[in-house]
Amino acid sequence: MNKFSTNAARTLLPLLLTLFFFAGCNPNIDVDGALLPAWMVAMILGVILAVGARSVLIRTGIDRFLVARALVYVSLTITFSCLVWLIVFRY
Repeated sequence: MNKFSTNAARTLLPLLLTLFFFAGCNPNIDVDGALLPAWMVAMILGVILAVGARSVLIRTGIDRFLVARALVYVSLTITFSCLVWLIVFRY
């Protein structure tokens, strides 16, 4: 792991934990007075997780064998967003 990814992990981890624990059962999340819908938070976390998955795929060398990269990464984003919604915001 290089210095940049370690710093990024140290920065993102508290943010992700805060979003996870303060989600609760409310479909709207208050961020500095602005109410964000829970699906938007799930979508943002899905994008962050897909970017992380992309870096893992690049490091392992699997990325160069992907035929439709754009489709794969969009699918990963949707999958991670739905998983975050089901795990964190299940109503």
